Amino acid sequence: MKNLFILTFIAILFVSCNADEFLDVVPTGSKIPNTIEDYDKLLEDHQTANPTWANIYYMDPDTYLTDEIYNAITYEFQRNQYRWSQDQFLQNEDDNNWKYKYQRIYVYNLILQDVDEADLGDRTEEDRKIIKGQAYAQRAFDYFFLVNEYGPHYSTENLDVPVVPMPLVPDLTAQLPRATVGEIYEQIAKDLDVAEPLLSEYKPVDEVNFRPGKASVMGLRAWIALYQGDFDAAAQFADRALGLYDFMYDYTQLTHRTPGNPWSGLSTTEFQFGTDSKDNIWGKYYSYYFNRPAWLYNPDLLSLYDQDNDYRFVIFSSNLTYGGMDVSPNVAYARINAERQVGLTTPDLYMISAEAHARLGHNEEAITKLNTLLENRILNFTPLSTSDFVNSEDLLDYIKLERRKEFYATGKTWFDMKRYHAYGEEVPVFTRTIEGQTYTLEPGSEKYIVPISPKILGQNPNL
Repeated sequence: MKNLFILTFIAILFVSCNADEFLDVVPTGSKIPNTIEDYDKLLEDHQTANPTWANIYYMDPDTYLTDEIYNAITYEFQRNQYRWSQDQFLQNEDDNNWKYKYQRIYVYNLILQDVDEADLGDRTEEDRKIIKGQAYAQRAFDYFFLVNEYGPHYSTENLDVPVVPMPLVPDLTAQLPRATVGEIYEQIAKDLDVAEPLLSEYKPVDEVNFRPGKASVMGLRAWIALYQGDFDAAAQFADRALGLYDFMYDYTQLTHRTPGNPWSGLSTTEFQFGTDSKDNIWGKYYSYYFNRPAWLYNPDLLSLYDQDNDYRFVIFSSNLTYGGMDVSPNVAYARINAERQVGLTTPDLYMISAEAHARLGHNEEAITKLNTLLENRILNFTPLSTSDFVNSEDLLDYIKLERRKEFYATGKTWFDMKRYHAYGEEVPVFTRTIEGQTYTLEPGSEKYIVPISPKILGQNPNL
């Protein structure tokens, strides 16, 4: 697959070289895509490429490192991110998060430009429609990631804030200015408006779960609506997506290969790799480096777990020394070759639905969704009822804590804190102490925005 298209290589050059350097390159020995089969393979290849939101690994306030583990981190920019520095990258250092997203967007733009003219070969017009719909949806997803990583959270006050460039055609030499928060969200909506009918007859979830089905697109709409504060739409889209696909693992049935040793992996190989998990609605993996002790629980988060019965803690955590390092107060995702998803999963949809319904005052609906999730997480779980909560506000606070526990080591807590602040809700002040120096993350701080690297700024004067 990798030798099929030189365009993958070209896309990498686009984000790592300036225009003059790129124009000096003459690609040879390549095959230019011209059939539906070619575009299908090109689209598939670019869903398995590289983590998403990797810049948030250490910026997530629920991640905790000891001094020893902090000093063992290989890359200086990751140590900078753990300190919430606004000078993260060195002058000539790549930001791979940025690079790979725009590499993928280039491919989506190429497909959307040319797939209508491609030869059918042994494929059908329905295949063409699906490929086109998936490319629109994938472009929307990557722009959703970009606008939230490199910009402020969506709000009426932030609509005119410039964030990142938004190429919509495959022009390798364009040096575009930054599009605004409002412009990017508007384009995301347009792309999904086109993608949804194109995928309306397609399966709910693609077997290659880095490619979207119709439930995937519905789920992304739910996520976006939640971030925009449109809770009625978020609840409706999440519930419709769950009506199409609602598989969820029962964590209380999982065991370790070697009893009592999380590092040995899980008893089921299916769940070993996040990309293979059946609860993925639309996979975008976050990290596969959990086989080193670099993700400890923030002690505040650790205190939220029922450490005897909550299998989100029991099955995935360890305080066993690993690699010669003390991993107290418990390392998360202590598994060989573990991955975490930042894409859409059925737990995402249950939590979006629960939160949106609670914000709308639909407490019974919210609790039903919450109970479904928690009975698959907590041993001997006693179902919640409306009488367990004083009001919707009390229920919402409970849901927020469950989100932190469910989505630890995905980076989603980072974005939750941004959006809660944008909603006008209380957000904690987070602190970290490293070798006696304390670092602080204030609500609404610019530190909640990943800075564009000096190298990228130097390549494009219009940024």
